[in-house]
Amino acid sequence: MSFGDSSSTQLLIVPPLLEELNRTRKLISDTMRALAAVGITTHLPDLPATGESEVELTNIAWDDWRQAVADAAAVTTATTVLAIRGGCLIDDGIEGASHMRFSPVDGKRLVRDLIRSRSLTDAAFDSAAQAAVFTDGPTIIGGYPVSADLACAIRDAEPQPIERVSTIRLEKEHGDSDAVIVGPPLWRRAEPTGSPELTDTLVAHIVEWLG
Repeated sequence: MSFGDSSSTQLLIVPPLLEELNRTRKLISDTMRALAAVGITTHLPDLPATGESEVELTNIAWDDWRQAVADAAAVTTATTVLAIRGGCLIDDGIEGASHMRFSPVDGKRLVRDLIRSRSLTDAAFDSAAQAAVFTDGPTIIGGYPVSADLACAIRDAEPQPIERVSTIRLEKEHGDSDAVIVGPPLWRRAEPTGSPELTDTLVAHIVEWLG
């Protein structure tokens, strides 16, 4: 999905992973439209086995996602990158790009959040099912069937150091940041929703960063 034209700044968005993408999709699309209105072109790729991709998620390896991000940057000629949540775990393969990371999270925290959110909405997802997340064969993280290898790769991943990166977090989040913004953690809500307040604030920071 792209908004804008080829004559403006090209920004690649690396989306959150698994269920967190569904919960933040409106935030992302609203942000993309708002950026296009001020002359910034944005591109949101479907990672392999997500969105319109016809690949089965159980066949996906961690490096498939990392390579897909690098390929998307090459296709769109994007030299600026906005990575969100788990997207910050796979955004470092784009050489020479300037990066903004919004609410970066390490793999262990991401998996905990996804498992916790599913246990709150799925009564059948008991402690035994949670304990089996990293066993052999297809397993479930946040409602998505993944291989044990991919589950372990997500769990063990950390945002990698990048030379040119600006980090933004929500005001109640822990961790180093270059700026703190106000808004709800939409990736923790039970249903996908947007937030005009968070969209406006995020867009303002992106515009200032790219300016």
